[in-house]
Amino acid sequence: MKNFKYVTIALLFLTSSLIAQSVPDSDEGWQSYRALLQIQEKSEEKAEAKQTALKILDTLLSPFEDMIEYALDKNTQDVENRYKNIQELKTSKLLKKSINAVAYQKVVADIDKIQTLIKTQNYSDIALVSTSIFKSIVNNFNYSEYVVNQIHIENLDGIGFELLSHLSKGSVDYAQLQSIINEAKKSWMFLRNNIKDENLIDTFDLLFKALLHATIEHDREMMKMLALMDLSLVDVLEKQI
Repeated sequence: MKNFKYVTIALLFLTSSLIAQSVPDSDEGWQSYRALLQIQEKSEEKAEAKQTALKILDTLLSPFEDMIEYALDKNTQDVENRYKNIQELKTSKLLKKSINAVAYQKVVADIDKIQTLIKTQNYSDIALVSTSIFKSIVNNFNYSEYVVNQIHIENLDGIGFELLSHLSKGSVDYAQLQSIINEAKKSWMFLRNNIKDENLIDTFDLLFKALLHATIEHDREMMKMLALMDLSLVDVLEKQI
């Protein structure tokens, strides 16, 4: 993709240069038009980079989102089938090129860990490890500069997955859940000022208050409902950013 991008930029530059040579620099109209073309070229390049980064991020995250959902549903067949896709991703160059080296080593080790957990049908830990991988990819994505808002949106998705994974276990560390919620709230506060829908803003604000209240009350069922609400609200939020 990078080679294609560089070739595209080179062709655009060469074309602009050839046209510029055929038009006198003293032509004020051309000078204005050339400046406009240069701005447009940069804008198109940025838009292309954003779309490419979004596609890569989705390709990397989707298998783990599915794995979390299948594990929470204790769906053995779908868990095993999705792991095959994850193994293919593990051996691909895309994963290695898309996150930093330290994160890559951790992700690879965690993917191997999932295989062991599948054999013992430890669904809660499969969901937790998959969530850990999801977060590692999001927070160590090499092209995050092109999709800053999306990174924060994925972090809000991540909190829903992480809470549900912890709540699926026999015992729950509510202090740990509180830390997870507070960390995710930073992403919400980053996005908050970019949202025009006041109802959505109020809903997310209330969601975080309710989540923290539920941790204080150790209300497992309420937290599950709120975590599911978070995942639904993120879908709405994504259409407005």
